[in-house]
Amino acid sequence: MNSKMDKLSKWLKSTVQGGDTAPLEAKKPENKPTNKPYKKPYKKPQKQQGSHGKNKPQQRGRKQPSTSRKPSFMPVHRNVLRVIPIGGLEEVGKNSMVLEYEEDILVIDMGFQFPEDEMLGVDYVVPDVKYLTERKDRIKAIVITHGHMDHIGGLPYVLPDLGFPDVYAPRLAAGLIERILGEHKMLKRVNLKVIDDKQVYRFGVFELEYFHVNHSIPDSKGLTVSTPDGSRIVHTGDFKFDFTPADGVPSDIGKITSIGKRGVNVLFSDSTNATKPGHTLSERVVAESLSSAIEDAEGRIVIASFSSLIGRIQQIIDFAAEHGRKVFFSGRSMIQNVEIARRLGFMRFTDSLVRPIQEVNNFAPNQVLVITTGSQGEPMAALSRMANDSHAQVKIQKGDTVVVSASPIMGNEMAVAFLVDKLARLGARVIHNAIMDIHTSGHGNQEDLKMMMSLVRPDHLVPIHGNYYMRSAHAELGRQMGLTDSNVHLMDNGNVIEVRKGAVSFKKEDIKVKYVVVDGHGVGDLGSQVLKDREAMAENGVVTILFKVRGKKMVGNPVVITNGFVYQKETEKIVAEIEREARKAFNDFHKTRPAGKTGDLERHIKSAVLGYIVRRLDRRPLVSPHMVRV
Repeated sequence: MNSKMDKLSKWLKSTVQGGDTAPLEAKKPENKPTNKPYKKPYKKPQKQQGSHGKNKPQQRGRKQPSTSRKPSFMPVHRNVLRVIPIGGLEEVGKNSMVLEYEEDILVIDMGFQFPEDEMLGVDYVVPDVKYLTERKDRIKAIVITHGHMDHIGGLPYVLPDLGFPDVYAPRLAAGLIERILGEHKMLKRVNLKVIDDKQVYRFGVFELEYFHVNHSIPDSKGLTVSTPDGSRIVHTGDFKFDFTPADGVPSDIGKITSIGKRGVNVLFSDSTNATKPGHTLSERVVAESLSSAIEDAEGRIVIASFSSLIGRIQQIIDFAAEHGRKVFFSGRSMIQNVEIARRLGFMRFTDSLVRPIQEVNNFAPNQVLVITTGSQGEPMAALSRMANDSHAQVKIQKGDTVVVSASPIMGNEMAVAFLVDKLARLGARVIHNAIMDIHTSGHGNQEDLKMMMSLVRPDHLVPIHGNYYMRSAHAELGRQMGLTDSNVHLMDNGNVIEVRKGAVSFKKEDIKVKYVVVDGHGVGDLGSQVLKDREAMAENGVVTILFKVRGKKMVGNPVVITNGFVYQKETEKIVAEIEREARKAFNDFHKTRPAGKTGDLERHIKSAVLGYIVRRLDRRPLVSPHMVRV
């Protein structure tokens, strides 16, 4: 761990001192409008190469993705800014947006989404980048707003297909990206650059500025992008307004106001909490509740939180020191994120205060505070292992206080409820948000969203980040702020909106993005046969049929094996019927298609047997016939 973090520290130091962080054609921000068109200077094309030197050589036995950037022959839309969300507008997660102006493309964020219940065996869902792969020679950069996985987690899965374009990110996000790219052995192939929100960047024809916003992870940014025809948009990233944030750095309201005064054609704004009235609860209120919970506890304290809540974790560490407790971290992502944040200066603590989890039982209960992952009831997370009495070091017992400092993500409510129940059965006193204000959202409530609109003063509003009902509620807020129906646009993933010299038009064009799923190290379409087979197995079981075949003839009778298909008392009769249907399908195929191939034979048997099972039992198991040559 330390050697990896030393490399990160060395890498960060080199970028901050010059090298990779120097902005492209950086210049001082101006308050004056910068809408005059300019001509892009001609530069001799150079061979693409990352900041770490030559591309990594191909590994034997493994096909490497092509990273060449051959000129695309896709159509060019002249004198217009095209904005195309490819993720984050029909779900919470996998946020990504494409900006296209003639032959230049800029991508904002590249996150992943956790799978929904029906996505069996799927690890993540990532944006569909087919539109970008067809135009990868035009991509100038991927710019990141902050370090949450729903904004950076898709990078290792799409970068090879995009030819490894440059990635620009805030300092903490860059550290987290460096870790995940290192885990995927891609770091040397990616030119990762740390941004400075006091600079103006030029990416091809795009001119970009970052501005600081509050969120549940430090170093979060929004951004504004201008094009040669004078069009300007603002993308808020994830945000809220907190005047007493955990890290002590409030949103840069002055810069946001300055950008608004220049004239903004379209505001793309976070909608996650658009249905919730008022302002989002301040981190100061949460801090006071956490401090009270720590002070009142007599035994050990276990606090579960998101590993990305760096500011809140720092507050907990400070409270532990005030009350004479040692701090112990549990959970891989928690330990890694804390180490990265500490190396980058976003967290501060002494080694005498924070001890390894292996030493937790060396201290008296009233001296122990454990900060752990697992606030969402994830089965393999550290808190779940504590609740199941399978954690190597921490055994929950009577007198312990467990604080769940997080609200359940949509779909996780039952898992969290079961987790709390198990902890209570072990004798723990469990504190959660329904009892005390020990968590607040990183997203703005309705009054925060209105405040952003009043500062930016956009001509048009496009609610982003969230399901339709969230974005629809945000659209209504826009109307309350004086925008007309025709100036509020509810887009879906793959829709196109165009800005031409400040005039905005919603196109009836749709680039047809799909759900792209990640299963282990494989990437595929949600509609693939693999997932259909998994669904069939999960709902109705498996029927395997083995045939012994010599030439074109069957030897003996087929063998039918079922798993999770019918109850024991039905098995013998149903298996005999399936055996009869399989034998009949085999013989019928060879009578009608004597020259047929083995694959066609197996498909014919599968169709015949499945059809019989549907008629007989109204079930649809996975039917899998196999020919064994003897």
